[in-house]
Amino acid sequence: MRANPATDLPRNSQPGLASGDAPLWRLGFRPFYLLAAAFAAAAVPAWLLAYLGLLPQGPVNLLWHVHEMVYGFAVAVVAGFLLTAVQNWTGLPTPRGRSLQALVLLWIAGRCAALGAPPLLYAVVDVAFLFAVAGVILRLLLRADNRRNLPICLVIALLGVCNLVFHLAMHGVLAVSPLAPVHGAILLLVLLVAVIGGRVGPMFTRNGAPGSRARSLPRLDLACIASIAVLALCWLAGAPGWALLAAGVAASAFNGARFILWDPLSTLRTPLLWSFHLSYAMLVAGLLALGLAGVGVVSGSAALHLLAAGAMTGMIGAMITRTARGHTGRTLQAGRPEVAMFALLPLAVATRLAANLFDGPARGHTLALSAALWSLAFVVYLLRYGPWLASPRLDGKPG
Repeated sequence: MRANPATDLPRNSQPGLASGDAPLWRLGFRPFYLLAAAFAAAAVPAWLLAYLGLLPQGPVNLLWHVHEMVYGFAVAVVAGFLLTAVQNWTGLPTPRGRSLQALVLLWIAGRCAALGAPPLLYAVVDVAFLFAVAGVILRLLLRADNRRNLPICLVIALLGVCNLVFHLAMHGVLAVSPLAPVHGAILLLVLLVAVIGGRVGPMFTRNGAPGSRARSLPRLDLACIASIAVLALCWLAGAPGWALLAAGVAASAFNGARFILWDPLSTLRTPLLWSFHLSYAMLVAGLLALGLAGVGVVSGSAALHLLAAGAMTGMIGAMITRTARGHTGRTLQAGRPEVAMFALLPLAVATRLAANLFDGPARGHTLALSAALWSLAFVVYLLRYGPWLASPRLDGKPG
């Protein structure tokens, strides 16, 4: 058996975390999943304390909360996932070592700048991150002549454009609400969830639940993506209520049919699968809720929370566990910590939506419970996966 110099070193001889040779810097998912989970666990309680007046708001206000949950938390996970997946798609190495550290530092700089840096500096470092990630992905896809995945690179670039519009709106350069481009970013991420979910959902189900009859229909998959895009455009353009309702019903129906074809009931004994399917079910519900918001049946805030905190974060929870297990050389089987996380996240979402039913102290208490459930889910992830993400693969393979 050949020795592996990366894994055969004595424990006290492993390179320190700051070293580019440390296991943490061997593939993009490692630092970005770790940072995203830590940020998610801290950012929601910080916002809630400011919202309840227990901390002076300062920079921690509504815009900070909305923006940072997208461009701090969600974007870090997307970056980590894609900087790992593109290596599999192309067979070419993605950033690691010092180049990966540079991307991580750029992300950290954006989070720090949001707390009080001069506006121009904040805008530059914050906007630069996504365009840097998009540039890396585009270069690798073109080198490998992998044109199938170029639309994903376009989505990342559009997320960067939305972030640029946010900063320009924040400082009066563009006469739009700063919330509008962040809503656009949320809907782009929902679109990305639908694209990636459609590619891996049936395969994951067939492989992980033997005997399942998960299947896909290419024309239905296309209708799912197109209908979400139409709904997003209707929402952002301020379309009439009837048009938004029609778009929401259509998007929900197409994606609901797709979800049924994935045979979700076959996954009930497999947490790594049912967590994925549950998040897609929340996407179907969120699309319908966004349509209903057009005619005042539900609030736009509730619909967006269902899509962002429910579908998007649920999919994030499913993917950062599954991919981290696979890429650290572990079996694709969930233990109690994963099951706890998969249960806590939808409970946090349900509690957040329930807070809309209350006023006064009851609303504050319900929001506090939701924040506690949310943070606990990511603390569980950090305790379980933190040591794994900072250690070499069990099987000695690179990555």
